[in-house]
Amino acid sequence: MTMKTIIAETAAHIPLCVIDEPKTALILGDAINKALFEEIAKHKIAVTVCSFHGADFDCGEEIVWKSGSIAINVESLQGAFDAIVDLRTQKPNADEARTLLGKLAKDGVLLKAFDALEREQLKVYQSCRVVVPCALSAFAPLDGSIIGYVFVSQTARPTANLNIQRADMLDNLSYYSVDTHNAAFALPPRILAQFDDLIKN
Repeated sequence: MTMKTIIAETAAHIPLCVIDEPKTALILGDAINKALFEEIAKHKIAVTVCSFHGADFDCGEEIVWKSGSIAINVESLQGAFDAIVDLRTQKPNADEARTLLGKLAKDGVLLKAFDALEREQLKVYQSCRVVVPCALSAFAPLDGSIIGYVFVSQTARPTANLNIQRADMLDNLSYYSVDTHNAAFALPPRILAQFDDLIKN
């Protein structure tokens, strides 16, 4: 099992297993790999991709490729996506966060990657009702920095809304399970205390 597999399974299944009947997803990133699409395909939904390096594999007819800035087609994409997975680890700014949140459907989920969690990364999502750090728990460094995601939504809660039956029905997984899903949100108290005023679950 590689880190690429772990990231693909986590990024695909954490948001899509908490949304009722997901239909669309937007994937953002500098280096999006085929493994992620194979995992998303298990949910049988339409995917739009914004990749800054373009496609390096044949992804099939159900995937629409876009390139360049995430600002493309902002009007036509408003409220269009049930899930947005942003694999770029740079810190979000408030304007970009607003743009992405505007592309989410009412019950949608944004999963934003980070290298080391900082207050500024959570602050930009203060308008949302659910903002929770999510660590790749088996690989979280012990020095307090976390490699993982920020889970953001207006309605969906990462563990309370987990569709256990859907998660259990996924085939050919190496890492993701109901247990690893829940464990990703079980962060150490010392780390949670640093962000207590910004985390909303």
